Amino acid sequence: MSMLEIKNLSKSFGDLEVLRDININIERGEVVVVIGPSGSGKSTMLRCVNLLERPTNGAILFEGQDITRLGRDTPSYRQKVGMVFQRFNLFPLKTVLENVTYAPQRLLRLPRGTAHFQGMEYLRKVGMESKADAYPNTLSGGQQQRVAIARALAMRPEVLLFDEPTSALDPELVGDVLAVMKQLAREGMTMLVVTHEMGFAREVAHRVIFMDQGYIVEEGTPEEIFGNPRNDRTRAFLARIL
Repeated sequence: MSMLEIKNLSKSFGDLEVLRDININIERGEVVVVIGPSGSGKSTMLRCVNLLERPTNGAILFEGQDITRLGRDTPSYRQKVGMVFQRFNLFPLKTVLENVTYAPQRLLRLPRGTAHFQGMEYLRKVGMESKADAYPNTLSGGQQQRVAIARALAMRPEVLLFDEPTSALDPELVGDVLAVMKQLAREGMTMLVVTHEMGFAREVAHRVIFMDQGYIVEEGTPEEIFGNPRNDRTRAFLARIL
């Protein structure tokens, strides 16, 4: 049984069909990277996996359980499947450490001291422990995104979803965020990543999926997708990007 299974997933907004029969299996410890042009449905697919959008058809199984039927148990599922967004969504009136410890105290019921100790450990992991008492508006975009990753890690998720986590960053800030993600991959974190960073996909992914117009057009190892893509649409996309 795969850790996360997306089965025949479709999503429509009115008459607009954004996702069409998406099927993805992700094993524990696997890094799956999704690439494709803007508007291909990549982010919508992630939002469905995190139940920020409800699928129109299909099923999403987490450890064998169809999470589209959870109802009020959705928050407990999101504790296990965390998400890092394009925009950092930090609380502006809370310090960096308060941003990281807020959910563990409120949702996991951790005592304040325990939450703060663990929060500092996660900030140390992303290289942001020196900014624990700073406020988000004093940080660069890359620093804010690393805090957002620490905040997601503080819930001790089993899977992390990344929705183009570097797309809002200045080019010189991208490397620090990617370095954190690479370290998480080396540590065995299960990850589903939507990104335009082809170098990251080549280096870190176990599998790469190419989406276009709501479909999965092609998937394979990084060597197969980047070295010998089978589909004309994949080849055309990569020729333009690379």
